[in-house]
Amino acid sequence: MKKMSEAKRRGRPPGTKKVKVEVPFDPSTIKTIRGGDMYFKDSLFVPMKADNELDVIFSTEGGLMPATNMVIAGGAGSGKTTLALDYLASLTMKGYKCLFISGEMDEIGYYKYCKRLPKINCVEVLFLKNHQETIRETLEWQFAQGYDVIAIDSIAEVIEMYKDTYRTTESAAELWFLQLQDKMKMGKNKGAYNTSFINIQQVTKDGTFVGSNRLKHMTDAMAHIDRSKDGTERSIYFSKNRDCDKEFSVYFTFTKRGVEYAYEMADETA
Repeated sequence: MKKMSEAKRRGRPPGTKKVKVEVPFDPSTIKTIRGGDMYFKDSLFVPMKADNELDVIFSTEGGLMPATNMVIAGGAGSGKTTLALDYLASLTMKGYKCLFISGEMDEIGYYKYCKRLPKINCVEVLFLKNHQETIRETLEWQFAQGYDVIAIDSIAEVIEMYKDTYRTTESAAELWFLQLQDKMKMGKNKGAYNTSFINIQQVTKDGTFVGSNRLKHMTDAMAHIDRSKDGTERSIYFSKNRDCDKEFSVYFTFTKRGVEYAYEMADETA
């Protein structure tokens, strides 16, 4: 085993100052455009349907639209990961190319997860704990293989790994994260997939979003998961969704078959 002094270090050498790189301003790069001058392929407007109640609140067309950057926020244990994996599993079984990025679980933890929820066995998974020293290179290469949908658990884990590995700021890590997703949304990958992203993010005990306002404002949709104190009721709703004009909650519960959804909770006392 190498001593710490012999290990390869990243970032600036001790005692040096960060040098701000000035980018020359070139006004010739500024271009304006009208909507009528734009063109995108028709498949960009065909929703990916999982055939469950989430389709209805994901978009007005019913389903997850291509090139959508979504955040699902909720407290610990609210069901964010299970909800995202269940949706990816449904899409995968319909032939869509999906990827789940896990920054929190390892292979053993995920195997136990699959035992509790066998439906998700079909989902392709990348474990970031195996690539902490090359997180930027790993994600850029993997995303470039081309996917219909990528779910990331979680934004916070990816940004923290990036900051620690490349000795940079949270702002710089967030910018890289958002720019990489924008590149994939535009189809700059193998197969020219207009990738959609389901980004999982935690909130604090008082419900405060863990992350900067840029993460909230630079995404297309912001979903929230609420869980009752006794853990029996869970619901998801959107505070912002550029693809959908509906405003209501979908309730859900977990079973061995997967996730079961309902627009309204049944009155068990009736």
